[in-house]
Amino acid sequence: MKTQSIIAVGLALAAITARPVARADTAQWGPAVSIDPGGINNVNTPAQEGCPIESPDGRSLFFASNRAGGQGGIDIWVAFRDGPNQPWSDPHVMPPWVNSAYDDFCPTPLSGGKLFFVSRRPGGCGVNDSDIYYTSLHPVLGWLPPVNLGCEVNSPGDEFSPSYVAAGGGKLFFSSNRDGAHKIYVSAGSQNGWFDPPTEAVELNLAGFNSVRPNVRQDGRQIVFDSDRPGGLGGFDIWTATRISVYHAWSPPVNLGPNVNSSFPETRPSFSRNGKRLYFGSGRPGEGSSDIHVSNRQDAGHDRDDDDHDDDDDDRDGREHDERGGGRGR
Repeated sequence: MKTQSIIAVGLALAAITARPVARADTAQWGPAVSIDPGGINNVNTPAQEGCPIESPDGRSLFFASNRAGGQGGIDIWVAFRDGPNQPWSDPHVMPPWVNSAYDDFCPTPLSGGKLFFVSRRPGGCGVNDSDIYYTSLHPVLGWLPPVNLGCEVNSPGDEFSPSYVAAGGGKLFFSSNRDGAHKIYVSAGSQNGWFDPPTEAVELNLAGFNSVRPNVRQDGRQIVFDSDRPGGLGGFDIWTATRISVYHAWSPPVNLGPNVNSSFPETRPSFSRNGKRLYFGSGRPGEGSSDIHVSNRQDAGHDRDDDDHDDDDDDRDGREHDERGGGRGR
């Protein structure tokens, strides 16, 4: 009887301590297409466009471009649409206290008019290197002056593509070359409202290769990023990994295949909030050296969390974000 009890306890402990690894993403992504074929809506242009990401309500598209009309170098722009089946059009440049005379890119809008982005402006944690900044949209004052996240999250190297996920207590994912090649890091939200020192997401990185510009689905259970690791179609490709919950390890990354990737570089992928659309920059032939493309999730059996059922607070935050300017500036 005593032996049976010991065995039962052992089995229970094994069940508790086991760390199951999520299977690789099996979603079927449709063939990627330009979001602005022929450049008729002035979103894709002969200049460089990339770093695309939807606002939480899906009616604004933030992106980076070195087109004329900005503050200099690469600037953050915002395109708009009236509904999910409408084309993107009418891009506006973010105001000069968000953009600068230096490169500003990798925007990440959040609910409630909050924005993370990356900038090479002076006053950061390195010389001519990029840091992560934060700003928010005030109902009267417009976009507030950006604040550097500090030199624990940032480093003397380059930081790219902040991706904040509220699930699991709040985590900030990003990539950095602070130790050589770009790797993906994660920083937990701290009690003082800022972020703790980051740790490496080791299961996503591959020694000797770059893992860059991550974006995490809003439920925290799928990540996409670009990488030059072996097994791709050429140069930088988009890769993905999943996990059972925000408390489990990531699955081994898999390449998203030829519907998404090409022999040209694909960079900075991002999910729409409902997980059904995947945006990215691509160097494949188009309007300029890099254009914005989108692929739509095709499978009907994807996780329930991917469905369009954002809560009322998020929808209201998104409407406020657009109605108060959504990047038009004041």
